Amino acid sequence: MKFTIRFSKGVFMLLVSLGIVLGGLSAAAVSEKAVELRERSVIDMRGRAVSVPAEVKSVIALDAGSLRLITYLDAVDLVVAVEDAGHGREKSDYEFFSLATYRIAHPSLRELPSIGSAENYEALIGANPDLIISSAVDVQKLDHLQAMVDIPVLGVDVDIELYDIAAFYHQISLLGEVLDREARAESLNAGIATVLGDLEGRKREVSDVKRAYAAGMMYYGPADLLRTTGDFIPFDFIGVENVMPTNPVGNRQPYMTTLEHLIAAEPDYVFLDAANMHLSQAGYLANQKVLTELVPAFAAQEVYSTFVYKYYGTNWENQLVNVYFVGSVLYPELFGDKSVETYAEEIWELFFNLPLSYDTVAAVQGVRPGRVSWFGE
Repeated sequence: MKFTIRFSKGVFMLLVSLGIVLGGLSAAAVSEKAVELRERSVIDMRGRAVSVPAEVKSVIALDAGSLRLITYLDAVDLVVAVEDAGHGREKSDYEFFSLATYRIAHPSLRELPSIGSAENYEALIGANPDLIISSAVDVQKLDHLQAMVDIPVLGVDVDIELYDIAAFYHQISLLGEVLDREARAESLNAGIATVLGDLEGRKREVSDVKRAYAAGMMYYGPADLLRTTGDFIPFDFIGVENVMPTNPVGNRQPYMTTLEHLIAAEPDYVFLDAANMHLSQAGYLANQKVLTELVPAFAAQEVYSTFVYKYYGTNWENQLVNVYFVGSVLYPELFGDKSVETYAEEIWELFFNLPLSYDTVAAVQGVRPGRVSWFGE
C-alpha cells in the first residue's frame, strides 16, 4: 500500500525556509571551525592575546634577543629576513656579528634579506611572514606594529634571566608551541634543568668563598673596566662573592661604576667580557699604577677573559659556559672532572642543537677564556 503525503503551499514554503536557515547555520559552523583550524589564540610574554597561524611557515624576529630564541628552538629554517642590526650591515667599522654566539652557530643568517628595522613597515609587509616575533617592551608598540602590517606580532621578553628559571622555561615552551617545536622546547628545558642541577650540587661543596669583579660588559654599547654588574650568573650560580652591588635601578643589568668604587671593592679576581677586551686593556693601561698598587686582583695578576655575555640581548648559553670557566679558575677541585672546552661544547650543542667548536667560537670572538697577557706591557 502506498502513502502519499501532500503539503499545502504554505507548509511547503515553511519547510524550504527552515532548510535554508539550517543549511546556513551548518555552513557558518563549518566556516568557524575552518577559522579555528587556521588560527589559534595564545597569550604572549607581554600578556597579549595573539591569534597566530595554526602552522607557522615563515617568521621574522625583531629587536634584541628574539632571533636568538628562535635559534634555540631549532627554527632557523622558518626565518625569511633579518634586521640590519648585528648582521654586518651597520654603518660602523666595528664587527658586531660574532658577538652573538647564535650567529656563529648559524652564519647563514647574515645572507638573508634585510628588512632594515622594526619601523620599516613596507619591508615587513613585502617579506610577508606568517608571524613576527618582537622583544619590544612597550605593549602599545607591539599592537601598533601588528595593526600597521596586518601580521600577527608575538611579544617575547628577553629581559628574563636564568635567575627566573620558571619564566625562562615558560617562554621556551610558548615558542615551541607556536613554532611547532614542542619536542625541541621540552628537550632544551630538560637539558637546562640538568645543567642547573649540576651547578647547584657543586655550589653546595664550596667552602672557601672567593671574591671577584665582572667588567667590560657590553650593554647599550661598548665600555671598559668600569661597566660592571652586581648580578653575574657565573658568580651567583657557584657561590662567588660579587664585590659590586646590583644595579641601583633594580633591573639586574650592567651599569657604570667608578675607579674609586673598584679600588674600594678590593676584588681578588677580575673577569672581563670578550666583547670589550681592547677597551678594558686600555682602561687598565691608563690606570696601571693605581690598579696594581691598590687592587689585589691586578697586583696578583688574577685577571681573566670570558666569552661574550651580552650583545643584542643576553647570550644565555654563554652565561652557563662562563659559569664552568669561572668555576675552573676559582674552584678547580670542584670543576676538574671535564675540561672547560668540553663543558662549553656540550652547552652550545644543548642550546643550538648542533655541534659548535670551542676553537671556532674563541677564534671568531677573538678571545680564548683565560688569564690575560697584559701584565708587563
